[in-house]
Amino acid sequence: MTIWKRTETKKVHRKAEGGNQREDNNWEDALFPHTLSDEFTDRVMLALEGTEIEQAQGAGTHSMARESGNINPFDTSIAAQVKRSLAAKRSSHLKFWGATAAVVVLAGSTLLYTQPTLAEMVRSLFAKDSIVDNGMKHVKETGLVQISGVSATDHGYMLKVNEVIADSTRLIIGVDVYDDKGNVQIGEIDYASADFNVYFIDNGNFADVSYDMRQGGNRTTNKIEFIFMRPVLADKLQLNVHIKELSLYKDKLNEGPPIKKIQGDWTMKMGIDLTEAKAQTLLTAINQTYVTPGGIEIHMQGASRTPSGGSLEFTTKLTPDAAGRAVDGQSGFHKLNFHLEDEQGNVIGDSILFELRRRSELERWSGVTQWFYQFNHFDYDKQKIRFVLNSYEIRENNTASVTFDPAQTTAEHPAIFEDSGDKLLLQGLQIGPYPDNSLPDQVRATIPLGGMVNNDISRDAWVAIDENGKEYSVLVGGGVSADKAGTVYLNDNYFVIHDLDIMPKQLTLKRSIVHHLYKDADWSFVIPQTGTIGVIPE
Repeated sequence: MTIWKRTETKKVHRKAEGGNQREDNNWEDALFPHTLSDEFTDRVMLALEGTEIEQAQGAGTHSMARESGNINPFDTSIAAQVKRSLAAKRSSHLKFWGATAAVVVLAGSTLLYTQPTLAEMVRSLFAKDSIVDNGMKHVKETGLVQISGVSATDHGYMLKVNEVIADSTRLIIGVDVYDDKGNVQIGEIDYASADFNVYFIDNGNFADVSYDMRQGGNRTTNKIEFIFMRPVLADKLQLNVHIKELSLYKDKLNEGPPIKKIQGDWTMKMGIDLTEAKAQTLLTAINQTYVTPGGIEIHMQGASRTPSGGSLEFTTKLTPDAAGRAVDGQSGFHKLNFHLEDEQGNVIGDSILFELRRRSELERWSGVTQWFYQFNHFDYDKQKIRFVLNSYEIRENNTASVTFDPAQTTAEHPAIFEDSGDKLLLQGLQIGPYPDNSLPDQVRATIPLGGMVNNDISRDAWVAIDENGKEYSVLVGGGVSADKAGTVYLNDNYFVIHDLDIMPKQLTLKRSIVHHLYKDADWSFVIPQTGTIGVIPE
């Protein structure tokens, strides 16, 4: 069994300052595959070999509650799981109501909270070949995994939502594919053509929920995760799904082309109840403030601990002095670099790893930026977690430059560009063919770099000017790396000067915009371990 790739797409109907494309944050350092041992899974697969796992031997038409007698529904022992499997009413006895039109089966507004049956363990978000983060594991342990049963059928294939995980910070669903005989298929949804809409329901009114979406899964189950850009405070959600294309594979390696592609219309709507999750959500006011020496006003608002993780929320605003230096004034880009540590001072996560789940929204009239970091594990009520500000960044206008004679500049006698904590050694100008002769009819001009940097120079705006005043665009080549404080390290870096094909007598290198990294912050605090359940404290 293999885990197929997980990608990210962005819902675009609301602006949000996203992070980079790091696949996992630090709360997913340890992957919890499932609660059953490999030995048990191997025995189950051997026993099921040659058998349709959807057919429950001896299953009648009574409900699981009637057949299971006094079996504890939260007993996860193997014996109890097998008894529940034999007693369960098989939802996979499919009924088809049309050959070409999609059949939509609504489970209503009620989802069941239950432990999985034996067959469901094989095709589940929590199966052996699944990526299960800490928050998902906690939801499973507390019995908050909801069973939906909503499905849609077209062209003889049924898409069914089995498991649902939902709270105020994210929504996760598992979608399985079945053929017209009820056999589970290895199917992959075409996400590029699919439509997903999440709404929260408040007093009968619907409002759109902005989210980022990640996809993944295991051998049979499509995992779709909606990460909310702001916490949802309502008791109910509605998810509308419209899938238009499905690919079937021999296995989830997807090394070759699909054995079949089906274009159809699978439309599903499901109501999702958040009341159980809300009853286990802790909301904590923080009310800490700090002004950095470089001019960012910070107001920590609060934290939340939800069944599947949690969140941290705060606002920032540039001071008048900082706004005067910033590109775009008070609306200028800025951000904090921080880490979280436990009581022993061990780092348990930092903002670089949290980039993927970072959201921000600027209120342009006030200049206040609202920040929302969502975590897959955030048990600050059970252990003391300290927030530590490492550094911060402001995108600023800049006028620093250096002028030199390229013919007299070498690695032994470099020109020096020094500004905003950067000290770059310009080790001569080289004009010649592209590497590997990739563009045989063109030449390129490069300046090898040495020295030390404080800022990510690859994101800055650079220009080169020759002795005649002609300007050339400049980019930074080579790799860069950064530590938890945001410090950047050079790695065989060089400037690339476009359209310069003749050695100039004089060259000026100028930086017009710098992403200025400040390391003068001195601020930390312990996140309070108290709060209120389900409501924002006054």
